[in-house]
Amino acid sequence: MSTDLSALTTAADRWDGMAGEFEKQEKAYRRDVHGISLGKAWNGLSAEAANARFNVTLKEFQYAQTEAKAVAGLLRDAHTQFVELRGKLKSARQEAIAAGMKVSDQGVVSFDTEKMTEAERSALHHDPGYMEAAQSWQQLINNAVRDVADADAGVEIALKSVVIDSSIIAGGKGFNGEATNDIEKYEGQAAEESLKKLGKGDHLSDKELAELERLFRDNSDNQAFSRTLLDGLGANGTIQLTNELNDLIHVRGGDRVRDYSTIETGLANSLATATKNTKSDWYEDWRDDMRKAGVERHATDAQGARLDKAVGYQSLVTLMEKGHGYSPGMLSDLTDDMIAAEKKDPDIWQLKGEYSGKKGGWFANDPVDGMLGIMSHDPDAAANYLNSDDRMKYLMKDRDWDVTLHEHEGPKVSTYSPGLDADDRKGFGSALQAAATGIDPSDENAKYVKHSATSNAVFKSAFTYLADSGDDMPSSLREPMANILVNRGDTVHASMSEIDISKAPLDQGDLFEVVKQVSKDEDAYGTLNGGLNQAMVADIHADHSKSDEPLLRSGRTVGFLEEARVQAQGDPEVAEFEAKPLVDKAISYIPVASDDVQAGFDYVTDKWLEDEQKRLDEKATEDNVAHYESRKQQLMALADVWNQNHGDKQPELYGVQNSIDEATEAGIRQARGVSGEASK
Repeated sequence: MSTDLSALTTAADRWDGMAGEFEKQEKAYRRDVHGISLGKAWNGLSAEAANARFNVTLKEFQYAQTEAKAVAGLLRDAHTQFVELRGKLKSARQEAIAAGMKVSDQGVVSFDTEKMTEAERSALHHDPGYMEAAQSWQQLINNAVRDVADADAGVEIALKSVVIDSSIIAGGKGFNGEATNDIEKYEGQAAEESLKKLGKGDHLSDKELAELERLFRDNSDNQAFSRTLLDGLGANGTIQLTNELNDLIHVRGGDRVRDYSTIETGLANSLATATKNTKSDWYEDWRDDMRKAGVERHATDAQGARLDKAVGYQSLVTLMEKGHGYSPGMLSDLTDDMIAAEKKDPDIWQLKGEYSGKKGGWFANDPVDGMLGIMSHDPDAAANYLNSDDRMKYLMKDRDWDVTLHEHEGPKVSTYSPGLDADDRKGFGSALQAAATGIDPSDENAKYVKHSATSNAVFKSAFTYLADSGDDMPSSLREPMANILVNRGDTVHASMSEIDISKAPLDQGDLFEVVKQVSKDEDAYGTLNGGLNQAMVADIHADHSKSDEPLLRSGRTVGFLEEARVQAQGDPEVAEFEAKPLVDKAISYIPVASDDVQAGFDYVTDKWLEDEQKRLDEKATEDNVAHYESRKQQLMALADVWNQNHGDKQPELYGVQNSIDEATEAGIRQARGVSGEASK
């Protein structure tokens, strides 16, 4: 903390001065020695031998300047880093003190008891909140100190490397003519050496592993480091290294798994950093190399146990799933490249056995689906990618999703046939959901966002394709589509409840087909039906006039939903209905509501859940005449909400209940009509 960092810039000035002196010597040598020796007066073998040496000496004068300037640049880079990092450490310490902490000269954080009240001092040893607060500030200080130490280690690597002569003209003992002033580039070279060793299956010491972790921790967001590293590994080397890391993590195991996982994450983040600029020549070269390496097969322990080999793109996506921050252009390019590869070789991804669940789900055996899953973390990127009818048509209709070779044991020999993996379309479903809602499905703190024009276009495209697919709608897309429909609950409710079908925002026939297919999955059904309660309650609260339209629309929507469920599921099975957690999860896809709307939503949803459980407990059969009775409590709850919302204009509750009953029957009839089912 007390070091005079200006000594670094002073030393850098001296190194620049040294470069200037070497430049003077170069000019003098060129004039007085090199220039004369190359004259016409001296010929023969001795002249040739001497001239070769004189050329080397001239080069060394030039290389000395390069090296000196590089050292000067490294010192200035170090100064900039140290000033910034020490400033962050000072700020962290000041913030801790302002929060009532003491920070010792060794960086140890404790409460400043002199500033505390008697009650606070008394609670200090009993309230776990105090301990957590102190630990939080201690971690902040520790991280700031570690960042300085990481940077210092990087400077040491650079200063040791900058003086190494890799050329042959002076036998590796001269000045470094390729010296650079970028600390991170030397760190990238250091990481590359260790990773190449690891990729070949060689053992790394604990010290080497720790240094690799430090290199990635300090530099994975630095382009010079990342590109230097990937240049050194090459596309094939990157895939080979990824396979080795995954064998170490998932097959061989041991007490170093955490270290290898950390290195794999660092490598993935470095890949994201290196490929940020998709317009650069570097990126185009990398992508060309990956197109070749991505379709080659590689031996691994994980696939070897199944007498199989992994394809390069499968390993690449497995790596990428450990990182974050990929550019939309890179995600789009790679996905297109993989689709081009599978169009050329339709069976390219087929591997023996399942790759899903805890044991096998870590490996991206369907790299196209894996890329779409990665894309889902960037909803705008997913929307832009899927806002292409060519891509959507291919993924919805034309693509062969049978990427798994299922084993069939015979009396003498086992045979394999292609089929769906257990996590079929998991990535596509997530990307579709992200694109249509603008929300990352993996974000536990997600909030509703306004839909963009691109998001709307993706929704309409997906809605139409899934409606057209009918009973061929992939079961793995039911839950994502339920979340999408809940996210657009106001539009869905308006469409289901419209009497004049020509005015419905969504085609009622298509909507019925999609809802029917979604309702074949109990979880998706629970999410959709429970989530739409919010749209109905919000519609009721939005209208304080004497009009009973919101009430009637709610009844029609309930009838539409119930008819779709009946046609989808038939007689129910007895089971505990636990849709509330699913509904709660779907809340993140719904616009933020007022307290009154939220209270009404909770009330209606609770009554709907009681209806559902009663239906299951009684093994209720649907008679297609009055099956809206399954929603009786839900309907009465909606009637209550509408009645309460009219204040002093409240009509008789009986009339309200009768109105929503009749509207529900009308909704059932209309839904049955647009579905093509004959009335009974």
